Amino acid sequence: AVVSTQSTGAYIKCPIGIQYIGYFVIVYATTDAFCSITFGYLLKKVGRVPVFTMATALNFVVIFVLMHWTPTTHSYLYLFAVMWGMSDAVWQTQINAFYGVIFVGFEEPAFANYRLWESMGFLCAYLLSNNLKLKVFMWIMLGWLGSSYLGYAMIEVLERKRVGRCSIYPCNGGKSDVAPETTSKA
Repeated sequence: AVVSTQSTGAYIKCPIGIQYIGYFVIVYATTDAFCSITFGYLLKKVGRVPVFTMATALNFVVIFVLMHWTPTTHSYLYLFAVMWGMSDAVWQTQINAFYGVIFVGFEEPAFANYRLWESMGFLCAYLLSNNLKLKVFMWIMLGWLGSSYLGYAMIEVLERKRVGRCSIYPCNGGKSDVAPETTSKA
């Protein structure tokens, strides 16, 4: 929602020109697609926490820089599109995989709940984008990003205690960090 509303209008359309919006979105979407494929393999090698931390850090950097930068050329915007696409690839693919790991046996309600709240997030972003100044919107995004990452870290710690597996770094020589079921279904 942010790429299609806030960033394209404030950082491309007005200061540089509407003719660059398509290029920005192409760079973002291509990076997102490529990284969606490759980050699954990366996650198997380094574990979930480093990948989620990288995505969070990329989002923080992009949001913070955009809050304090006035665009005068379109060159840097492509770098921001790449960074945003990389982080979005983690959110779009690895959160689904994470839900599959933490809600074993309850996948259907878990994914339905995830999609509901994802849609609510899009709704809020679109509603707020027309009613808030860009800096206020970005501060809200930073707050949600920070609190979301803290929530993720808490779930990761609780899951590690519950299952007793290593998900911070790869276990079993870089194989999957998905533990076998610990309870039998009788």
